[in-house]
Amino acid sequence: RTGGAVAGPVGEIVGGTVGAAVGAAVEIPNAVITSVEGVREPSYVTIEEPVVVGEPLPASVEVRPVPGYTDYRYAVVNNQRLIVDPRTRRVIRVIE
Repeated sequence: RTGGAVAGPVGEIVGGTVGAAVGAAVEIPNAVITSVEGVREPSYVTIEEPVVVGEPLPASVEVRPVPGYTDYRYAVVNNQRLIVDPRTRRVIRVIE
């Protein structure tokens, strides 16, 4: 979205798209994915807006640690398991 400051609305769209693509390309260890896939807790949070890779989660969403991996957190939102960057709360991956 930072492209909006430089090139207006078109730059914002391109910047957001590039940012999302970069977020989708993050290498996540298979053990982290497997750990989050194994989470069987129900979704306690439902949010109106769609969950998007590269976008931060609302403050109302609790993010939990992935055991053994301090670089990742997870959340269960709208019955989807998400891997989240703990520093920015941005969604790194949606586990289907």
